[in-house]
Amino acid sequence: MADRRIPAQPPHTEFVSRLISLPRGIARLEKLGEEKEFPKDYELVQAGQKVKYCYIVKYGRVIGYEYTLNGEERIYNVNEANSLMLEANLLFDYVCPVNFKTILPSKLVCIDKATLLKAVHNDNEVCMDIMESMSIKLMSSMNQVRHANFYNASWKICDLLIQFADRYGVYYDGKILIQEKISQQYISNLLGINRVTTVRAIKELKEMGLIEHINGYYCIRDMEKLKRHQERLLK
Repeated sequence: MADRRIPAQPPHTEFVSRLISLPRGIARLEKLGEEKEFPKDYELVQAGQKVKYCYIVKYGRVIGYEYTLNGEERIYNVNEANSLMLEANLLFDYVCPVNFKTILPSKLVCIDKATLLKAVHNDNEVCMDIMESMSIKLMSSMNQVRHANFYNASWKICDLLIQFADRYGVYYDGKILIQEKISQQYISNLLGINRVTTVRAIKELKEMGLIEHINGYYCIRDMEKLKRHQERLLK
């Protein structure tokens, strides 16, 4: 199987992504904390709690989530490798509004408040790293609200598949294979839409020949056609 990565999109596309990572400063920030390994489904912090640490994801994945009144899981962001999370809560003693847990076995760098404050005071670059991390998440949240207000479920599913292709896609037999298994329930939780709606939209994309499944992985058969279809959904 080919493993030639898809060219990265312009940095501003990160602002609309739910897959969070920090484009600068990770090596600086990693020196501030202690590495620890956590199993899958480990609760780092629950809603309503103050945090003792902020975290850098070395590998694995951490989600910010909560359950709706009808018991459905709602995922607000996905913290990927090279992401910083909960830094604002730590610096300003904010309680955590949602839960954070690992969804894969993960290695995290744990940074306490005193160490982070000292680094921010002594190093302008660390200060900029923190500011950029918070800014990226703010922009991402704003665009998620815009997407919820203006775009339908089919458009949002196309958009999410394009994001995953940008992050995990490789060229394969003239197509783009997303080398990350994504369940329809995960898509529903991440986009905040009904699973039945997700199943129907995925089925339509398959019937149109825009995507397919290969050994449990989604494959985009023609990226330009998928983007044109997404544009038509706005009309």
